[in-house]
Amino acid sequence: MACSNCKETGLSGVYRCKECWRSPVLCRKCMVATHNINPWHAVEEWTVEQAFWRRTTLATLGMVVHLGNHEGETCYRTVSDARELCVVTLHGLQQANIRFCGCCEKGESPQPDYTQLLEAGLWPATWKTPRTAFSLDVLDDFRRASTQGNITAQDYMMVRVRQTDGVLPKSAKDRYREFLTATRQYQFVKMCMRNGVHPSGVLDYGSLANLCPACPHVDINICREWRTRAEDKQFLDALYHAVDGNFAQNMKDKGSDGNDLPLTLGSAYFANEHDAKEYFAVMPPPKTEASNCNKFGAMGYYGHWGSVSGLVGLSCARHMFVLPGGGVDLKVGETWAAVDFLMLSGLQRWMQLKLHISAYDINCQYRIHFHERLAAFQAKFFNNQKTALRSIKSCAIPATRAAVGKFHEPAHKLDCRLSYSFHYLPGAGQTDGEAPERIWAATTFLALRTREMSPGHRHDTINFFHDDMNWRKTYGIAAHLKKKFCEAKKYQEESSAYLTELEKEIMSCGLPADTLAAWQSEKQKWDQYLIEVGKAPVHTAPTRRASTELPCPYEAAKTKGERICIAGLTDERIGEIQEGFMKRVDVWNKAAETSLHIAVALSMDGLPRERKAIVQREVRSRHNLSVAAGTSPSKTKSRKRKAPVEPVVEESTQIGTKRSRACLADLCTVEIHLPSSYPHDVQSHEAMKEAAKLEKAMREADADDGLDEVKAHLATSYGLHLHLKKATTQNLKLRSSGPAQRMRSAVYAAAEVYRRARAALVFLGMSEADPTYRPLKKSDLKAFVVREEDRAFGDSRNFKQSWIWGDLSFVDNDLSDSVKNHIVDHLRVHWCRTKATAERWTEEMELVIVEMTRTIRFFDYYARLWNRRADESECEGSAAYARK
Repeated sequence: MACSNCKETGLSGVYRCKECWRSPVLCRKCMVATHNINPWHAVEEWTVEQAFWRRTTLATLGMVVHLGNHEGETCYRTVSDARELCVVTLHGLQQANIRFCGCCEKGESPQPDYTQLLEAGLWPATWKTPRTAFSLDVLDDFRRASTQGNITAQDYMMVRVRQTDGVLPKSAKDRYREFLTATRQYQFVKMCMRNGVHPSGVLDYGSLANLCPACPHVDINICREWRTRAEDKQFLDALYHAVDGNFAQNMKDKGSDGNDLPLTLGSAYFANEHDAKEYFAVMPPPKTEASNCNKFGAMGYYGHWGSVSGLVGLSCARHMFVLPGGGVDLKVGETWAAVDFLMLSGLQRWMQLKLHISAYDINCQYRIHFHERLAAFQAKFFNNQKTALRSIKSCAIPATRAAVGKFHEPAHKLDCRLSYSFHYLPGAGQTDGEAPERIWAATTFLALRTREMSPGHRHDTINFFHDDMNWRKTYGIAAHLKKKFCEAKKYQEESSAYLTELEKEIMSCGLPADTLAAWQSEKQKWDQYLIEVGKAPVHTAPTRRASTELPCPYEAAKTKGERICIAGLTDERIGEIQEGFMKRVDVWNKAAETSLHIAVALSMDGLPRERKAIVQREVRSRHNLSVAAGTSPSKTKSRKRKAPVEPVVEESTQIGTKRSRACLADLCTVEIHLPSSYPHDVQSHEAMKEAAKLEKAMREADADDGLDEVKAHLATSYGLHLHLKKATTQNLKLRSSGPAQRMRSAVYAAAEVYRRARAALVFLGMSEADPTYRPLKKSDLKAFVVREEDRAFGDSRNFKQSWIWGDLSFVDNDLSDSVKNHIVDHLRVHWCRTKATAERWTEEMELVIVEMTRTIRFFDYYARLWNRRADESECEGSAAYARK
């Protein structure tokens, strides 16, 4: 065997490197010499005796790593021998012989061992006589794998161990505990570097937190006119924040070191741990409070376990950034004391603002005595404007408009859904208030790791994870705002156009001229009430229970409605109807023999015999016009003839005799020949034009009447379906299902009348794409939402109703006063909800534009700040990092 470098032959063993590209086969001396700058590569050995490649290390071949600025050569001032260290790199674990530099700078002692290791890209496991070191590449790789892939430190170390020896992994040295300490220290120093902070044991409040570029920050990116902004535009400079608890982020009740404090103590995304401990020490034991809404698990109506039962967090409600100081551990449920301390700690940077908009899934209960608890906190911890808590300098929280997240809103009672809804809150834009839920979803797997950790390590790990989330959102904030801008522009235009069309239809259906003005006044009173509630220093929950004299414009009056249907038909009356109807049919048929038949004969004159036979078959197949909506004449040939739809009657009629039901069936099967029964080439003849024109007018009237009937039935049947939906027992469901089913049948019967009339119009030459008489699908047969129970998540984007409601002229029809009032009340609610949706999209458009401006100012501010730090720094490395 020979070396490909020095050409020496007769070697007992040769070596190759697994990491070098196209590595040559070298002798021991050449392998060590060529890896002077790559001492951590994994090499393999081939000997004559074993005849296969076996892993070995460069230290075994005699390599010594010399530290210091000597280009890999031995420092002549070093008096100590090489020290054996276990080095963990991306290539696995290996023993290395390291000789430290003994050079002195300016007459001082040599640099400490840990400093020399850091300069060489190695992180020492201990700071006194280190015996283990980790490459910075390994620590960076774990940081990315941990935050993105949720891999644990134990699993990551097992990967490196198996990389070293996949057959006998236990033969490698165990460096798991040292790895935990090193990664925790490294990520803390990394956070300090990113924020331009010198690592120390006591850091300023929020100094390690990455702020949201789009949120308002006084003296950084806020608009200069924010102090003089008009009240109706103050939401443009407001902080939107959301609170929520996560009971998956618990910690097991096991022994731990009481002195294990987080390295990020009070400087990142948790409230200051010392202040929190002092605060909770003087608070009375939490009690389960009575709820005037539902019994929520967050209020203590649920079992919890562990020394820490969960975590309550504060985040930016619009951009999902975790706010500094916005995390507090929970001992039981989401007690008000914990949330109060969270609010005071997390909102310190924004106490100067004039308005906050807050989201919390149980805001309806939390806000009842919030200001009373705030006054008690001030009396207990503030003395002569000075506080005993280091992290809390002020407790003057600005005026706050409170709401419940849109996802949690259906879990509340009706009064809370109307008073705490982001859909109706002025200034809310399209904020949904569910940012914490998205954050908790990303930290689900993190909780499996942190519940096993000690308290300090747990807080540090969660802080590192939240910091990584905030940085990733910072990188993507421009694309995020662009997407929101395009969406807001689209829906703002569509919602405003839809509102304009709706108002035109309302004013054209015969209502008084001041109808919209009255509705607008009612809506403004409710909006102003919600605004004033946020200003009150002490208030009860802003529900209609607290203000019963103020009606809510977003909810319809609770009436049962009326049903429009055929009732009270006896056998004798049905016989009279049948007799009168048959007489009119006979008159038509006699007239048809003398006029229509002549016109048909003239129209078919000259047609080939085969074509005449086809026409006669088509006439027989079309005589009852019982075809589905949208059926074209060409498709009628191949479709089976449907049974005629029976008219909807009341239950009293259904109990009638066989004769009455047979009479009704006979009425539906009478054959009447009309121009629509004939093909287009017959209809277009000059002799048929007048008859076709008359039938077209008749069919259009039938279609209009059928569609009006559909809308009237849908509007008046809303209460029946709501009553059935709320039925809790089987008896109530059975009693409610009958009327609801009969009303549903009435809707389908009226829809079938429209479909038959439309099919006839198509036979008469109307285009399938006619904008007035469109195909009536089953999905079109629904009323607009007038009850809060039927609101769905995403309705802000799906605000357009079925096309049948584009024409509201049916309100002016000959209806009873009670039915008409019922329908008008539903129109009022529909208009108020549509108006609120259009206003929220307009606010969203304005908010996104302001957020874009603030983002540019934010980045410009910090660009100037880092350039100034670079100019003022005396260290070249720090200056280079600042310019980066």
